[in-house]
Amino acid sequence: MAHLLGNQSCMESLRKDITDLQGAIVDVFSRAGAVRFPSWKFPDKVSCDLDLVSLLEHYDHEEGNPEFTQLSHVVLLELVIDRLLLLLQSFTSYTDNIASNELIPAAREVGPCMSIGLTVRRYWTSMLRLGELYRQSLTQKKTKQEDSPVLSDQSEAANNHHPVIHESEAWEGGESETDRALTPDLPALTPAPPLPCQPQDASPAGPLVPAASTGTTRSVHAQTIDTASIPCDACGSVQRSLWEVSRAIVSLCISQNLPSSLDKFQHLVHETMGQQPMSVVDLSYWAAEQSKDLSRIGKHLSALRQVVSPIRMQLEEAELLKQQLEDQGHELQKEWAEQQQQWLDTERHWADQAQRQGHALAQLEEENQALLSETSLLKQTVETLSEELKQKQSTIQDLAEKQQMQEDMSNMVKKSEVKQLEARVQLLTGRLENASQQFSWASTELDKEKAKVDSMIRHQERACQLASALGPPQSLQAKQRALLQQLDSLDQEREELRTSLEEAEVQQANLESQLQAAGGDKEHMEVQLKAQQELLQSLQQEKQSLEWAMEELQVTVYRLDKSILELKERERLLVAFPDLHVPSEAQFESSGNVAEDMERQMQANDIRIHVLEEDNARLQATLAKLKEVAQQGSLKAQIWSSPSKGTQTGTLSHFRRPSPGGLCSSSSPQTASANRRDRPPSSQPSSDSSLSGRASRPQPGRPKAPSGQRSPCSPLTISGSSKASGSTNIAYMELRGKGSGKHNLAGSAHQLR
Repeated sequence: MAHLLGNQSCMESLRKDITDLQGAIVDVFSRAGAVRFPSWKFPDKVSCDLDLVSLLEHYDHEEGNPEFTQLSHVVLLELVIDRLLLLLQSFTSYTDNIASNELIPAAREVGPCMSIGLTVRRYWTSMLRLGELYRQSLTQKKTKQEDSPVLSDQSEAANNHHPVIHESEAWEGGESETDRALTPDLPALTPAPPLPCQPQDASPAGPLVPAASTGTTRSVHAQTIDTASIPCDACGSVQRSLWEVSRAIVSLCISQNLPSSLDKFQHLVHETMGQQPMSVVDLSYWAAEQSKDLSRIGKHLSALRQVVSPIRMQLEEAELLKQQLEDQGHELQKEWAEQQQQWLDTERHWADQAQRQGHALAQLEEENQALLSETSLLKQTVETLSEELKQKQSTIQDLAEKQQMQEDMSNMVKKSEVKQLEARVQLLTGRLENASQQFSWASTELDKEKAKVDSMIRHQERACQLASALGPPQSLQAKQRALLQQLDSLDQEREELRTSLEEAEVQQANLESQLQAAGGDKEHMEVQLKAQQELLQSLQQEKQSLEWAMEELQVTVYRLDKSILELKERERLLVAFPDLHVPSEAQFESSGNVAEDMERQMQANDIRIHVLEEDNARLQATLAKLKEVAQQGSLKAQIWSSPSKGTQTGTLSHFRRPSPGGLCSSSSPQTASANRRDRPPSSQPSSDSSLSGRASRPQPGRPKAPSGQRSPCSPLTISGSSKASGSTNIAYMELRGKGSGKHNLAGSAHQLR
C-alpha cells in the first residue's frame, strides 16, 4: 500500500466515498435527527458540523508537491473513518428512537468522545435489542392469529379494539409494545364515531346479560351500528371487572412496595369521570398503565425467584447436612459402644501387661548395664582425647619452636646477606669513586698533555721553519720523541681506566640485581611467615577448643562417677537397712492402681536381689581367699580355735567404731549364722536395729576416726610366718573396705554384746 500513497485515482475514489457517506448521513439525520458527538479526526469540533466542502477543496492532489499529496491522501482516509463512525452513531441513535417509540427525538447535547471499538459495540447492542423487539412482535402476532377465530369485520374490530392482556405480554412487553399493539388497530374500525366500549370476548358465546325470563322467551342485549354509541351491560361488567383487577394489582404493588402507575391513573379517572364508563382512549391508557404495573410485578417476581432459588438450594443443602449429621450421630454411637467394648478388653489384658512389664524391668536392668558400659567407654574416650590433646600440644610446641628457629635462621641469613651486600656496595661505590677521580685526574692530565703537545707541535713547526732556514737541532728532536712516548703511555693508561670503569659499572648492576632478588626472597619469606602464623593461630584455637571439650568431658565424667557412687550407696543402704534408711523421696504412697504399685514393688525387689547377689559373690570370693591363706600354716588353728573367742570378743568390744565399716570381726559367716539361728526371731531385728542405730550416729565422748587413718582391728595374736599374717590382714581389710559383710557383721556385733 505504500506505493499507492499519493495516487490520484485512489484519492478520487476516496473523495467519492466521502461524498456518498455524507449523503447517507444527511438522509439518516432527516429521519432520526442530528447526533452530536466529537469528531474522530478533529476532536475539538463536533462531527456533524464539519465543513467537508472546504476540507475536500484544501486536501486535493497537487502535481508538484508529493509530500502534500501524500498528506492529503492520509487525511482523506481519516475523513472516511470519521464519516463511517458518525454513520454508526446515527444508526445507533435511530435504533434507540425506534426502541423507545420516539418518532421526534429531543434536542441532544454533545456526547462523550468515543473510540471506534466502543461505537461499534454500542451499534451492535442496539441492533440486538431491535431484533429482540422484532421477534417479540412476531410472536405476539402469531399468538393473536392462533387465539382469535374467523369473525365478522365488526367483531374483529372490537377484538382489536379491546385486546386481552396476557401474563406473557405483561412480562415481555412494556409501554412501547402495548401502545404499538393498541394504536395501529384503531383505524380498522368503522368510520362511525369511536365506541365507548366493546365486549371483552368477541366469540359468539360471550357474556350476555339477560333482562327478563318470562315463559319460554327472553331478550338478549346486542349492540348494532345504531346503538353503538350507547353503553351496554357487558361493557359495564367488563369495566367493573377491570376496576376489581386494577384494585388487586394496586394492592399487590403496595404489598410488595412497588410503584403503581395504574393507581395514579385510577385516581385521576375517578376524580374526573366518577362512575361513568370510560372511552376507548381511556381504556387504552388504562391498559398501558396496567401493562406497566404487570411488567413491574413480573420483574419483581423474577427477582423473587432469583432470591428464593438459592434459598431453596441452601435449604436442600441444610437438609442434606442434617441427614449427614444424623448419620454421623448414629456412627458415633456405634463407635462409642465399640470403644466401651475395647475398654473392657483392655481391662482384661492388664494382667498380661503386668507380666510384660516384668520383662520390661529386666530390659531396664540391661539398659542400666549398658549405661555403665557407656560410662566406661566415655572414660576411655576422655583418656584418649586427653592423650590426643597432649600429643597435639606437644606437636604445637614443636611447630612453634621450629617456626621460631626458622624465623631466627631466616632473619640471621637475611641480616648477614644484607650486611654483605651493603659492604660490597660500599666497596664498589668506593672503587667507583676512586676510578672516577682517577679518570677525571687522567682526563685533566691528558688535556694538559694535549695542550703541551699542541704547543710543542707549534714550537716544532716554528723550529722546522727556523731549521729549514738554519738547520734542525738535535735537542728538539729528542724532546719531541720523549713527548710522543709520554703521550702514548697516557693513552694506554686512559684505556685501562676506561675498561676498569666499565667493569665497575657491570659489577654495580649485578649487585643491584642481587639486591632486588634478596628483596623478593625477603617478601616471600614474610608471606611464608604470615601463613605459619595463621596456622599457629588456628592450631591454638583448636587447642583451646579441645581443652574446653576435655574440661566438659571431665566435668561430665565426674558427675557420672558421683551419681554412680550415690546410686551404689543408695542401693547398699536400701539392701542393708531397708526399714531405717529409706529416703524420703522413695517413701511413696499407694497410687490407687494395684498393678502399678505391684510393678514398683517388683522393681524394688529386683534391685535388692541384684545387690544381695553381688554382695554374696564378693563374700564368697573373700571367704575363698581367707581359706587359702588359712591352709598355708598354723593360721587356721589360731583363727578357728574356740579359746580365742573370749579374747577376740573382749578385744573387739574395746575397738567398736560408730560406722559399720569400722567394725572388725574375725568370726566366720558360719558362726554368725549359727548364732542367728540360736536366737529367737524377735531378738534379731532389735539387735540389727541397735547396731545400725549405733553405726548411723557417733557416740558422745569418742572421737570419730578420720577417713584417711586405719581403724584398729582385733588384736589377734597370730603365730606363724610374717607372710601368712600379712596376707590375712590384707584379706580382712579387703573384706572390711568393700563393706560387703553387713549382715555377718551385725550378727558378730550381737554375739560380742
